[in-house]
Amino acid sequence: MTGIAMAIHGVYSAILMGLLAVIWVLLRNLEGSRAACRRERRGREEMESYTRMDARPGRDGNLRVLAERVCGVVSSRSPFKRVAMLVRDADGHLYIAANAGMNAASAAALDGWASRLMEAEQQGEEGLAGGVRLGAKSMAVRPDDRAGLVVVTPFSTTGGKMAGALVVCATSVLNVQRRAAEEAIVAIEALAVKLSRAMEDAELMNRLLRAEKLAGLGLLAGGIAHSLNNPLTTVMGSADLMRETSAEERTRRHAEAILHEARKMKETVEGLLNFWRPSVLKEEPVDIPALVRGLGEECRPKLAELGIGLKVQLGAGTPAVRGSRGRLRLVMEHLLNNAVQAIAAARETATARAEDVIRLTAGFDGRTVQIVVSDTGTGFREPARVFDPFYTTHAPGEGSGLGLSVCYGIVREHGGEIGAFNLHPAGAAIVVELPFAEVIAGQPVVIGEVA
Repeated sequence: MTGIAMAIHGVYSAILMGLLAVIWVLLRNLEGSRAACRRERRGREEMESYTRMDARPGRDGNLRVLAERVCGVVSSRSPFKRVAMLVRDADGHLYIAANAGMNAASAAALDGWASRLMEAEQQGEEGLAGGVRLGAKSMAVRPDDRAGLVVVTPFSTTGGKMAGALVVCATSVLNVQRRAAEEAIVAIEALAVKLSRAMEDAELMNRLLRAEKLAGLGLLAGGIAHSLNNPLTTVMGSADLMRETSAEERTRRHAEAILHEARKMKETVEGLLNFWRPSVLKEEPVDIPALVRGLGEECRPKLAELGIGLKVQLGAGTPAVRGSRGRLRLVMEHLLNNAVQAIAAARETATARAEDVIRLTAGFDGRTVQIVVSDTGTGFREPARVFDPFYTTHAPGEGSGLGLSVCYGIVREHGGEIGAFNLHPAGAAIVVELPFAEVIAGQPVVIGEVA
């Protein structure tokens, strides 16, 4: 009986152990299912928060406000608690617009990595080469030997140019299974797509609003100019006649003063007419790199006398454009003069300054020829208004405020775009985009007016 009892006891024990094992497996599966549900719920909530988030840049295209909003939401909703957003300024440099949870060492390492990335791009190398691919377009990289791993998710324009990137510190996440890391980055990639589309839409809308506003201002300016032109001609003719025929010295002096002021008014009227009604020109092939190089060589000695450096960078393979060489040169002369004035203003307000530099670059992105004039000056107080006629930050009598308006008119008559941007951490840039079209020698075409 004892043997039978022991056998039965062994059977019961084995059954009990089996039941316990089954219960343990079920509990593990249940816990795994609950964890998966929690991850799915968190992922859904994260994606919903990104969907609801306002991805529009701040006023006047201020990306810092947007970057702070993005970093705050990603840090609070995703598994990544240390987040940064890189954006590209008008000069083409990537910088940290905002971050959440990053210490100074991590931010410095990321800044250095962004600089190396830009150098690689300028040399024609693949910027994100050398990392580990995660997801559809994200890369895990190590900014330097002291920093941990980060995941870089770039966002690009429809033309394929990298406009910026979301960067998350992900050492802890990458220590788990690769599949889990790839799942964690899906929502970040979706947010990057949303950011790129929102930024492009905002830029397009700003261009449309600016074109509409300036078109209205142009009609007003043209009407004023036409109304003033004939009376001014009469005033100048009468003053000139008085100066030539009067026997009194005082009368001749007064007539000369009238002529002097009338000529200044005439110049203003001509500026208004140039803004409102672009000239009709015979086009010619304009070698932009040669134009930029020649202007740089002429201006460098004069700028050196003012203590301002000039750096000229020309992209390889930049083609010629159709247009007026003289008027395009006038645009660049205006922009260089504007940059000099900005640096002079910065010198008056700062006690200690780094090197004062103007950068003049030209390149081709496959669709447009781009000319960028940037400086280390004070930046624009209101970038959206700098092309408005008579808008100026100078004291009365120091400028009419028509220089950049004339530039706008000339660029538009060439079918191009012009925009003003502030740079990080200081300075400003004017970007001119001219449409590329094959130049056929011996077949000049009239450039028409642009509405």
